[in-house]
Amino acid sequence: MQDVALAWVDELSEPSRRRVEGQGTVTLVLVLLFSITLVVVHIIEPGLNFGPLSLYSLGPYGIVMRTGFVLLGLAFFSLVAGLRGSARPTTLYSVDMVMLSIAGAGLVTIGAFNTNDPGAAPTLSGLIHASAANVWSICALVGILLFAVAFRQDGGSLAIGRLSRNLGITVMITYLGGFFVFGTYLAAVQPRLFFSLVVLWICFIANQLRSGKLTSVAMVSSND
Repeated sequence: MQDVALAWVDELSEPSRRRVEGQGTVTLVLVLLFSITLVVVHIIEPGLNFGPLSLYSLGPYGIVMRTGFVLLGLAFFSLVAGLRGSARPTTLYSVDMVMLSIAGAGLVTIGAFNTNDPGAAPTLSGLIHASAANVWSICALVGILLFAVAFRQDGGSLAIGRLSRNLGITVMITYLGGFFVFGTYLAAVQPRLFFSLVVLWICFIANQLRSGKLTSVAMVSSND
């Protein structure tokens, strides 16, 4: 069995602490704006409320949903920026940051490239949109699951880490459930539940940053 070393991180300076806390606040604002856009499209495009979220980007108010995707992508970037200032890089930490960053890039991409119209011939934009949708979903799921083991404090798991793990498991079940509910009435619920759980996780972590609880943590790193 390999030894496990804890890489301790010194307390951040006051300017750095304020920056990290500021990133947490920015992330919360971006997530709030995304949530507002999601509610708005359900109100202004009620005929699409039983279809995939991407279909909202095709209507006359499509810019609202596309803007929402970009806002959530920026929330991921803001969260990563805050977490980068909170701990010393280790392998798990670095992988986690990459996964969350790719998730953010994927969301910005699906906001920039529209999906295909149902029944229409496939387009390059639609292919990019669909690929980015799969990439962001998987990377967000992996990033959430990794957070619980990438961040440590006082030799043990963070309290928020256990919550992150449980949310990650729920997100994974929800994501995999999408392959089994296709064609049923639950097909409309699955993507909305998935987004809601991801948003909830971002809010929990961003609030930890905003409150200064993630400004000095230790992470597990093996000696291999």
